[in-house]
Amino acid sequence: MKNYSLVTGELSSLADRIDQAEFDKLIDFITTAGHIFLAGAGRSGQMINAFANRLMHLGLDVSVVGEISSPHSHPNDLMIVGSGSGETLRLINQVQIAKKNGVRIALITTAPNSTLAGLADCVLTIPAASSVQPMGSLFEQASLLTYDSIVLTLMENLNETSLSMKQRHADIE
Repeated sequence: MKNYSLVTGELSSLADRIDQAEFDKLIDFITTAGHIFLAGAGRSGQMINAFANRLMHLGLDVSVVGEISSPHSHPNDLMIVGSGSGETLRLINQVQIAKKNGVRIALITTAPNSTLAGLADCVLTIPAASSVQPMGSLFEQASLLTYDSIVLTLMENLNETSLSMKQRHADIE
């Protein structure tokens, strides 16, 4: 399948272009955070929701911004935002509120010079701004793979396994 190969080829080309120091800084922010809030919009939001689910499976204290059960924020909490453009107004507003409350901000983006990047304490750039795929698809795909890479790293650092994580999987579905 020609287009399948095109998509996987674009994804593969990104692997060596993500900065290891940015990645490691994000890992440090996650492991030292109190509560972790996650936010995104559109398909980027769907990817970050999947990430929130895995962080919960790791035993971390997480919530998705906007969910009714999201707690009040505190200093030393972390807000992780996934935004390809870094210019989504709703996310900018949420980040500004979080910063006023002393929450650290981590951004996963294709736009390291964006408004959200300027507000962030930690930026992980996924160099997926240019693609033959439509409307940010490459960023969204690469985000999910990046989030899974973060989970694997956290599993190692936190001595977690698939089995220990499965014990935290929802049982009332």
